[in-house]
Amino acid sequence: MADNTSPTDSISSPDAVSSLSSITTFSATFARKLVKDYSDSELPSDRTSRVLYAFLDHLPPDSLNVVADDIVSHSKDLRALADHYVSAVLLPVRASGGRTPTAISTRPGDSDDVDNIATEIITQKRDQAKLKIHCLARDNSRCMVTGYYDTGIAFGTLSDIERENTTTADTEAAHIVPFSLATFDERERHSKAVIWDAIYHMFPGIRAFSPNDINDPRNVMTMWAPLHTAFGKFLLCLEPTITSNRYRLKTYPKFSSVYNTHLPSDGFVTFTAHDGRYPLPEEYLLSLHASIGAVLHASGMSEVIDRILRDRDELRTLAADGSTPVRALLTVF
Repeated sequence: MADNTSPTDSISSPDAVSSLSSITTFSATFARKLVKDYSDSELPSDRTSRVLYAFLDHLPPDSLNVVADDIVSHSKDLRALADHYVSAVLLPVRASGGRTPTAISTRPGDSDDVDNIATEIITQKRDQAKLKIHCLARDNSRCMVTGYYDTGIAFGTLSDIERENTTTADTEAAHIVPFSLATFDERERHSKAVIWDAIYHMFPGIRAFSPNDINDPRNVMTMWAPLHTAFGKFLLCLEPTITSNRYRLKTYPKFSSVYNTHLPSDGFVTFTAHDGRYPLPEEYLLSLHASIGAVLHASGMSEVIDRILRDRDELRTLAADGSTPVRALLTVF
C-alpha cells in the first residue's frame, strides 16, 4: 500500500529532515522571511507565497539552496519569480499530455544558457514500440510497480499453464521526464530551451541528462497502463530512499483507490535490471518527478493546472497556440 499522507511526509522523512536541518543557511532562513513578509500583504487570490513556500518545503537540498538564493536575489518581485516557476517548470511538466505552453516567463535576469540549449536540442521522435521492447527486456516483461506480466509477452512466450498462474496486464513505456518536453517545431524551440534552462537551474543534479536523451531507458519505466496515467498526473510518485534502486510509493488524494490493492503492501518497490544492455531508471529523474509532485499538491497548483487543462478549450484559458496567461495561474481560478 502506498503512502498517501500529506506531501510533508517525505519518503525518507528522517533523512530529509536531517538534510534540511543541516542546510538552515542564512539564505534559506532569510528567503522564508521574505516570503512571509510578502504574504502579510498578499491578496487572498494571490498564490505567490503558497508556490514559493511549497518549493522551499519540498525540494532536495541542492535545489532548496537554488530557490532560496533566487528568492533573496529577486525579493523585489517575488510574484515574477513565482510566475517563472509555475510557467517554466510546473505547468510544462504537468501538461505532459498536451501542447507545452509557448508563452513562458524567462528566469529573472535571464540566462545565456537558454541560447546555448536552444542550439543543442534536437526534436525527438516517439518510438514507443522499440522503447517498450527494450524496457520489457530490462524489466523481466513486468510492470516495475505491480510486477504484473505484460499481456502481449505472456501470450507470446508463456505456456497455457504458466499464464493461468501469472497475473498479466497491459503495460506501457512510461517516461519520467515527459516526452513532450523534447518534441517541438521551430516556433517552440526557444520556449523549450527556457523550460530546460529552468529545470537545470532548479535541479542541478539533472544537468547530465539532455532533452536529446528523453527516450533513453534511464528515463523510462515499464508500467501498468492505469498507473502510467496516474504517474503522468503526479498522483503517483516514486521517492528515492537511502537504498539504491529502492523507492517508496507516494500517492495523492485523487489517486483512484481501486488501484491501492494492486500496489505492494509494504509501499516500496526495488528495481532490478534483467538485461544489462539497458540501464535502470535514474534516481535523480525520479527524485525530480517526486519533488515536482509534492510542490504541485502542496501549493494547490495541481488543481489549478488540472482545471486549466480540462477547460482550456471551453473557457479559452489557453490560446490556440498553447500560450497561457501566467498571472492567471497564480490567482484562484
